[in-house]
Amino acid sequence: MKWLIPASVLLMLGGCVGGPLAQQLASSLLMHAADKAVASSIESNLQAQEEAERNKPLADKLPDEYWAAFVTSGFAQMTPAPEPLPSKTTPSNQKALSPQANQLVRVELWNLMLGEEKLSVLEKARLMGASSVPPKDQWPQWKVATGAATQAKDKPLVFLIPPGFGAVSSGQQAVVELKGQGELNIARYPVN
Repeated sequence: MKWLIPASVLLMLGGCVGGPLAQQLASSLLMHAADKAVASSIESNLQAQEEAERNKPLADKLPDEYWAAFVTSGFAQMTPAPEPLPSKTTPSNQKALSPQANQLVRVELWNLMLGEEKLSVLEKARLMGASSVPPKDQWPQWKVATGAATQAKDKPLVFLIPPGFGAVSSGQQAVVELKGQGELNIARYPVN
């Protein structure tokens, strides 16, 4: 008898606790089976759509004339044309190249040319074929000045001042490279 009471209590408790567990297990099994069925249905539907897309008949229309011309175009076969090598020249036929050196002088700056006067000087030098004139689109960055060499104060010089030269003012001195006839002189170094 002493074993019967604890066994019956255990059976009664197992029934109370076991019911919800059994119910939850059954519910989980049913949901898993339903999920599998839905997944296989969706997968078979997608496979059927892909198969229908692959077997869809193509539209019967004329191709684009430009596309057809592009696809069927090609290049003509080229064959290299041999050219004879230039004959060897003797040193007497070649011009002797000698380095040219331009004189550098110290110049006192008198004034800067602005506006139309500056453009007029640059345009005139460009028309005369001066190689020292910068390209036309860079003219706003360059300055044009007048001054005189410190040795010959009576002979005025017109010269270009490059953009990286820095700020200039009247009375300042600079080293200017003297160019030949028809060229514009160029300021090379400021003198402090």
